[in-house]
Amino acid sequence: MLIRSPGVFGRDPELRESAKALDNALAGHGGAVFLVGESGIGKSRLARELATRAAARGARVLRGSGSAIGPVVPFRPLAEALFSLTRDAEPIDVGDLGPYLPALGVLVPDWRSGPAADLAPPLLVVAEAVLRLLTVVGRAGGCVLVLDDLHDTDAETLFLLEYLVSNVGSARVLLVGTIRDGASAAHDIARSAARQGVCALRTLRRLGRADVHEMVAACLGTDREHVPPATAAHLWQLSSGIPFLVEELLHELVQDGVLADGPGGWHLADRPAGTVPAALITSIAARLGKLGPAGADLLAAAAVLGTRFPAPVVQRTIGADDRTVAVFLDSAVEARLVKPDPAAAGWYVFEHPLTAEAVLTQLGPTRRAELARVAADAAELLHPGLPGDWCTR
Repeated sequence: MLIRSPGVFGRDPELRESAKALDNALAGHGGAVFLVGESGIGKSRLARELATRAAARGARVLRGSGSAIGPVVPFRPLAEALFSLTRDAEPIDVGDLGPYLPALGVLVPDWRSGPAADLAPPLLVVAEAVLRLLTVVGRAGGCVLVLDDLHDTDAETLFLLEYLVSNVGSARVLLVGTIRDGASAAHDIARSAARQGVCALRTLRRLGRADVHEMVAACLGTDREHVPPATAAHLWQLSSGIPFLVEELLHELVQDGVLADGPGGWHLADRPAGTVPAALITSIAARLGKLGPAGADLLAAAAVLGTRFPAPVVQRTIGADDRTVAVFLDSAVEARLVKPDPAAAGWYVFEHPLTAEAVLTQLGPTRRAELARVAADAAELLHPGLPGDWCTR
């Protein structure tokens, strides 16, 4: 049984702002909304909710997504979104595009014709052609173009994206883009557009305890009162308020019988401290892969020390120099795996309490024991006499 949320929770300000942008677009004042946040925070879910509302009001919804899988494909998100215009039951009349129609052939083969079909038109011409096409699509009931995962898209798409955001104001078109937080060209474009006042930029935060309580109840198909506060609080702590993890944890816990429905509501049979959703392990493995073997070794050494760790002990454990450790820690921070601990200089904390467990699950018992032994030796060497909590650690 897959457990998925039937709605969006804790996003009222974002929904209000997006709804206002949709109202403006349908009234002929086009615009753009960018949703930014960490993996699993609910960017795509919020974009889908907005698209559903737009479709209910008669707007045409086009969807495309960037991808980190396989080779880079120029224009992938836009081409994917526009393909639906040629296979839908109600095709668009593109006759009004005139000389701009051939330029769209680089995106949609159905519109490729004439002696210049094999010649690549200038990007600026393609961008203007897409803008005019969206204007045509939006004439009847409006158009919403949803582009997911723009952090994983190609340079050509980003060129067209920047052009569309700057010039869509006179069309009945709303562009909705989702971007993972962190450094990316897409994020730079969104921030620049927001400074110019031509788009709305919202960074999604983690859900609070009350929002997670509502979400858990909805996922389980019951009312809030049937989920005891202690159960909801524990799930909030385990998930760190990340909606995707709330769903994954519920799936794992219900499937394993750890979370069960009873006369007094949904209760945890015990404290599943080591419960790590498979989806989180996969996500962590993918991000570790981007750090390379040396970066993965560093985080493995950090994980044996717990959810909070000191950089000097990790450095001693893996035998790396200052610069190497600094580079890998900066990369791990950018990948949202760890963050500096504001309470103590030189200390870091894993972004999510289950991240350390997810890292450790990828180590064999022999490797894990060896790392723990070396880390213990490093701690004793750097902290003679093991003062404070070092003996316990």
